[in-house]
Formats: sequence, C-alpha cells, structure tokens
Amino acid sequence: MDRSTTRIHLKGKIYTEQLDAEISWISWIDRPPGFISKDDDIYSPLGDFNWDLMSKLPSLDKIYSYNENGEDELQDCRKLDESSSVTILLVGTRTGSIYVLISGFLMCARLSISDLLGAPCQILNVVLASDLKTFSCIIEQEETTRLIFVECSIVSTCQAELAVLATKFNLIQGTIQYMEDTLSRIRESWENILLEMDTKLAGYAEMNPPGTVAADFLGLLLFGTLTPELETFLREDMTEKGLKRMGQSIELSYSNIQRFVIRYLHPVCQSLHFQLGELIGLARASPRFSVIGVSEDVVFQALHCSARFWSKAVELQQVIDESMKNFKAFFRWLYTEIVRRGGGEIPEELKRTTQQDIMFIAEFIRRFENKNLNSTGGGVSNVYLEKVGQYLKEEDLSQPPDNTRNIWNQLLKENPELLNIPFILPVNTKTSAVKEFNLLSAAVNKIFNGMSMDKTNETRLKMNLEFSPGTFLPNPPISEDTTEDKFEATLQSAQRVEGDLVQGSVCWDREKIFYWELEQDGIKPKPEPRGTWLTVQQGTVVVDFCFYTKDILSVLLECGAQQTLVQLPLPLVSGALEPFPLTSKILPTFSQNSILEVGGRASSRELDNIRACQMAVSGPRNVSILLFMNRKRHRIYDMQVEEEEDEEDETFNSSGFSGSTEQTQHFIDHSNKY
Repeated sequence: MDRSTTRIHLKGKIYTEQLDAEISWISWIDRPPGFISKDDDIYSPLGDFNWDLMSKLPSLDKIYSYNENGEDELQDCRKLDESSSVTILLVGTRTGSIYVLISGFLMCARLSISDLLGAPCQILNVVLASDLKTFSCIIEQEETTRLIFVECSIVSTCQAELAVLATKFNLIQGTIQYMEDTLSRIRESWENILLEMDTKLAGYAEMNPPGTVAADFLGLLLFGTLTPELETFLREDMTEKGLKRMGQSIELSYSNIQRFVIRYLHPVCQSLHFQLGELIGLARASPRFSVIGVSEDVVFQALHCSARFWSKAVELQQVIDESMKNFKAFFRWLYTEIVRRGGGEIPEELKRTTQQDIMFIAEFIRRFENKNLNSTGGGVSNVYLEKVGQYLKEEDLSQPPDNTRNIWNQLLKENPELLNIPFILPVNTKTSAVKEFNLLSAAVNKIFNGMSMDKTNETRLKMNLEFSPGTFLPNPPISEDTTEDKFEATLQSAQRVEGDLVQGSVCWDREKIFYWELEQDGIKPKPEPRGTWLTVQQGTVVVDFCFYTKDILSVLLECGAQQTLVQLPLPLVSGALEPFPLTSKILPTFSQNSILEVGGRASSRELDNIRACQMAVSGPRNVSILLFMNRKRHRIYDMQVEEEEDEEDETFNSSGFSGSTEQTQHFIDHSNKY
C-alpha cells in the first residue's frame, strides 16, 4: 500500500512510500525528548553549514519573469521538510508490521510483530518510549487484545546517523526532483518545428536516387548551379518566407534549451555530485552507516551515475552549440541563394561569408548522407539533421557524437587499463540524457532502499499481556448496524508515552473505555499495571478518544444527534486506578467512573452543526481536528482562547478546552472540503 506525504497548502503528494499492506495505525512524534541533542551530535558541524549554496537553485517558475536586479530568484529544493527538527513517523499495518520513518520520509526499520509472535496480528496502536528503543503496541490477535512491549535499538543507537541521513535524503530527493523538472522543461522547449527541415529533406530524398540530396546541395555551394529538382524544391517547399520563419523558430528553441542546460541543469548536477561525494565521506567515517543499510559501494555507484549524467549534460550543451552554428550558417546561405535567384536584394549582413561559415555549411550537408534505409531497402526513410531531440528520449542515441578525434578518448582506447581506476568514467556515447537520468535516479534510490531492512531478528519481546473486557457490560450493547446513522462496535485504542510512564486506553463496544497506566523501570516494565473503567450514560456512545496531554484524555461522545467533546482530567481518576496482574486475561470488574461526571460541566462542550466519526488532537499546538461522517470534510478547533474575567471561564480554560458557550465564536473553525 502507498503511504503518501502531502503539504496541506498544496495539491498533490510530494512523496510516496510502498508498504506491505493496508495501514491500520499512523502517528507522528515531534522531536522525541530522548533524541540526540545538538551538543552531543558528532555530526553537528554539518548541521551548522549553510546549505543554501547547495539546496537553493534558480527558480524554474521564474524562468521568463523580469527581475529589476538582474539576479535569479532562487527556490529551495528541500520539498520534503524545510525545518531542522527531527520527527519520527510510526506506521502500523493490518498484517502486523511496524514501519519507522525519520522525519516522515526516511524509512529506517521494519518490525514484523506477526513474525515475532509466530501468529498473524493487526497493529491497532503503537507508541515509542523516551528511550527510543521500546515500542508499546496494542494489537488484535485471534479476537483477543494484547498489549506488548518490544525492544529494537536501531533508532536509539544510530540517532546521529539517522538525523544526518534524513537531512541528506531531503536534499538529494529534492535535487533529483529539480533535475526531473528541468528535463521536463527542456522537452517542452524542444519544438516539433525542429523536425520540419528533416521532414522536408526526407520528402525530397524519397523522390530522388540515394546520394542526390548531398550532391545537389554541394553543387550549389561549390559551383552555384541548381539541378531542376533542387530548384523546384527551393521554390515550392523552401520559400523565402517559410525559410525565414523556420530559421527564427529553430534559433529561439535552441536558445531556450541552451539556457536551461547552462543555467539550470549544470548547477543542479554540481549540487548533487557534491552531496553524493559528502555521503561517501560519511559512510567511510562511521561503521554505523553500514549498520542502518547505507553501503559505501552503493553510494559510490550513485556518484558514478551522477558524473555520467553531468558528462551527458555537457555533451548535450556541445551538441546544441554545434547545431546552432550549423543551422544558422546553413539557413543564412540557403536564404541568400533563394533571394538571389528571386531577383531580390540581399541584406548587407548576409553578403559576408567566412571560411568558417563554409565549413559549417559543408558539415551540415555532409550529414545529409546519414540516412536510414526502410525495411525493403528501396529508399531513404529519413535524413538526420536535428540532433538535440534524441537526447530527450528514453532510448539510445540514433546519432551518437563522433569522439574519435577526442584526445581523452584516444588515451583511454590506447590504455584500457586506465578504466580500472575507480574515478575514471568509461565513455558511453550511446545513451541519451533521459536514459542517464533514469539510471541516476535508480542508483540514488538504491542508497536508501537498503535502510528499509527487516529488523525483526534484532527485536526482543519484553512483555506480552492479553486482556479482554470479560462480561462487564454496564449498559446494554449498542446495535452493530453499520449504516450511516450508526457506529460500528469495533475496538478502539489510544496510547501515550512521557518519560517512564506509558498510558493507554481501549474501548471494545463504544460504551466503556478501559484506561491503564504502566511505569517502566529501566530494562523492564514494573509489574502490575493499574487501570479503571470510564463509562458513559445510557444512550450515549463513544465515537473516538485520544490523549490531549499527559493529564487530559479527549473523548468524543454522541447522544442522539448531539455530539459532545470532553476533556477528561486524568488526575481526577488516578485514585480509582487498581492494579491487575500481567498474566490477567479477563480484566477485573474495577470501579466505574462516569466520563461526564468526573470533570463536570467545565470539561465538556456540546458541538454545533457537526457529526464527526473520528478526531485527532495536539496538546502542544492547542488544536483538535474532527472528521465528518462523509470523510470529505474536517473541522479544526483552536482549544485555547484569551483568558476572560469570568471565573467559570478560567476554570474551563484550565482544563485545556477553550471558551464558554458564549465564546464559541473564538473557535477557529476551518471546514475544509476536498
């Protein structure tokens, strides 16, 4: 299944990761308290370096815009994450796998809980403890609910390396995307009019014996004589006006492509090559990079691919320069001949022809003989004059450049042992720029693909607690009607970790919540977690719940058509917590605590004009978001407003919920439709 990352203010996804099954749980953790600090980071000097030189490149959206200062507007190619903080994304699947992604995009581990337990299961909830190696998971296995603690030290051991790699991944992926966008713009600038000359000459060649095209044009160049066929061709197909229009269009198109190559493609090639070179240095500096799946050999192969693509970009620039000179000289000469034979006056600037111009024209005419025979071998199917377009296709070049007189190529040919030197690039004149880019993109992806290794064999099971609600049903079971007006009675869960305290809550039938706390003691959890039941009134159902902070559990209730959001103060139920053994399978009949009565009226708020099916909250950001039943709209609430003089409102604000009924206008209600 694809996991996509999107920006809220942008349409479309910016990154996609393929997972093994459908996602059943996802949570994003801001910089964990236990994550390495900058003072302890051995790679912190890299973080202090100003990466704008490498990450900010000329803006592709401002190519043709006017700038009074004459300076290029820059765009930051770091699209995945523009912040410097480190976050961790945990993803659970229905097949029992847990994926750990640094900053939401760099996958560093996959843990298979199903393989660890030896039986299939589904991940319902997972959190990471402050030690960054203990995962607290609520799973569903064979119609039973289990709380398990597993330990995998990949994140805690390689914190500094993972933080650096997340930064590098962000830079490199953004650079690759910039390259792809640049090539796309180059393809757009390459117009079909560049093939118009090929098409006209191919038609002329079809009607004449092989070799006639070059011979006719060469005779015109050397002796100034025209054959009847060439005279007809110039008069009817290559008119004065048409030739002038074609020459201007070809020159404009080539100029645009040349600008893209020089001002956009070359800088991004340099940037990527530097980043990959530094990544090799990192891989050599610490063996921990190989532990998390980054191999020096794989990075070196990507560096080679980067150098080959950069070399191909230089080759493309040389072909553009050559084509522009040859085309320009040929069109000027041909235009002059057509005007002269038509009795017109030749412009003064076209009367001067240098020896170099004649060489360009002769070279252009020589290419007329580079032709393909059709399948029957009876005639010419095409002549090749336009050489740039072949570099923009995902196939081998039909007209590879002639490098036989290149001194460097001659040296490599005479001394083949030089190719065994690692930093000497083999000459490959057959591949196109697009094909080299695809090879480069695959090589770069291979660097980080090794990080998504299965770490199940390095994972240890610390605790496996099975529990179920037993026969405790304070209210008659609700209907399991799954129509739009009813909620399905399915298992729900929430967890939170702060320091050594692990908090969790489970609901089996949408009518009661089992809340529990468990303290960790270094290597293993302390025995006997403590728990209690949180109940609702007759006719009320639990829609959803999650932890707002360590001391507040947010619960969304529904009674009839009215939904109520409750900020339940957990310290008020701490006295009702009772211990239960780790070996307990059926939870005891603990004391019952009414959700609405524990916090009183000040901790709840009736919601207007909404029927939500799911919610998410963030205590640090003081916001909650509710998803409508149709799953096409969501509403965001600001949970904190300015303090009022009213004493009742101050009590309400202290619970972490904003405003009184008269102050509901202070809610920031963003009802989004998409």
